[in-house]
Amino acid sequence: MNDTEDLREKLLADVYGGAFSGLGAMLLDEDRIRKADEEELKEIASQYGYK
Repeated sequence: MNDTEDLREKLLADVYGGAFSGLGAMLLDEDRIRKADEEELKEIASQYGYK
């Protein structure tokens, strides 16, 4: 996998973990993460607290 796909998988894991722990609204980002290009993924990652 490349860095972009690794980041996508990490973000999706965060979304699923958050949804499982009671933050179901996080699932709203799933489709956005799946469809995002590299730049948008970086933006989403920064919103999730990644550096």
